[in-house]
Order: sequence, then structure tokens, then C-alpha cells
Amino acid sequence: MNEMITPSHEQQSDDYPQIVIADTDWTEEERNAMRENGYDDMDMLRAWLS
Repeated sequence: MNEMITPSHEQQSDDYPQIVIADTDWTEEERNAMRENGYDDMDMLRAWLS
């Protein structure tokens, strides 16, 4: 049997879809302005979710 086993930390879950910075609908200019003010991608996602 050559069954591939995926480690649990790599499994995708439909219960918690991955959100990426592109999901925020912010323009590239808005994202660049936020980066210039010290925000990283995780900070931007937190701001968008709040």
C-alpha cells in the first residue's frame, strides 16, 4: 500500500477557509500606504476583520 498521509497541520479545513490580503478588496495603493505606516500583512488582515 502506497497511501499518502498528509500531516494534520497541512490539512485544509472547509470550516476555516484561509483568508489572504487580496480578499480585503483594498487597492495596491492602500496596501502600500499601510505598509509605509508599519503594517504587515497580518496587521492588515486583523484591521480588515475588525
